[in-house]
Amino acid sequence: MKKLLRKALNKQKPPETGGRITNETVAEHRERVLAGGRKFKYPLQYTKHRVLILTILIVFITTLSFFGFCGWQLYGSQSTDKFIYSLTQFVPVPVAKIDGAWVRYSDYLLELRSAIHYLNTKEAVNFNSDDGKRQLDYQKRLAINKATQNTYVDKLAKENHIEVSQKEVDDFVGLQISTNRLGVNENVYKQVIRDYYDWSFDEYKNSIRQQLLRKKVMARLDTEGRQKIDSILQQLAQSSDFAAVAKEQSEDVATKAQGGEMGVVNKNTEDPNGIISVASKLEPGKVSDVIEGVDGFYIVKLIEKIEGGDIKMAKIYVSYKALNQKIAALKEQGKIEEFIPIQQISQPTNQ
Repeated sequence: MKKLLRKALNKQKPPETGGRITNETVAEHRERVLAGGRKFKYPLQYTKHRVLILTILIVFITTLSFFGFCGWQLYGSQSTDKFIYSLTQFVPVPVAKIDGAWVRYSDYLLELRSAIHYLNTKEAVNFNSDDGKRQLDYQKRLAINKATQNTYVDKLAKENHIEVSQKEVDDFVGLQISTNRLGVNENVYKQVIRDYYDWSFDEYKNSIRQQLLRKKVMARLDTEGRQKIDSILQQLAQSSDFAAVAKEQSEDVATKAQGGEMGVVNKNTEDPNGIISVASKLEPGKVSDVIEGVDGFYIVKLIEKIEGGDIKMAKIYVSYKALNQKIAALKEQGKIEEFIPIQQISQPTNQ
């Protein structure tokens, strides 16, 4: 009976798994424990690997979709909203190419958005109307032409070591503020810039820098125009008949027939070429030296100073031609490319 009971108890006792751990059996026990844990380790490694692949795939698809959406907004629908404009300021995507130089999309949108803002808020142009759509196409053409020309001016400036300093920009802006017809201070002037052109003050200053750089480049490169204006100045030194020389030599259609006379000029008239400022400092009957304006060379004569600061003056004008000639030649040679379709259209009339 006792033998049967002992035998039954031995059957119920679990078998020993390794016995007592000794120096001789420690390696065997370690391997047994590690083998038991591998069934939990490898599934976890597989899960992490799968999560990593899925994460990379999601990021890739999201990035591809984002750039695809932005590409369509830029080159397909030609969006002008603020988000797309901000994106082009950080990502230098091109809108055109001229003589190997890339034209930044942000430069194009800067000009176009400003024109759209002004026409919409100040002229009440309805861009959904037929005339409004033609107006928009016309503004697109103006904007891409200006952005392309500015890029080419930058290229020519670097090649000819021509620069515009920050002081020149600040001095010009300061003069604009001090002589503006509104009689406002700098803070109000900044608000006017924002209200009319939807530009920050930095964007406005950059536009001024580009304007001054363009003037310097055109004046330097236009050797034929320089020779003509210098010749006119020599003629004036030998003759006191400013009106006769102006009728014969001036390229200003509006004043040529009147011997260059501009009539009474208000002292607060906008003066981007600086000719009113120069004329105001002359004595009546005196003629200035050559003035390098924004759009050409000028020589001015002060006729009379009027009480209150207004003046009577005359001018002789010779336009800059070299830049337009260079750009026309590049176009004929196929060295100007545009990456968005824009129609060539004459200026429409508002309805």
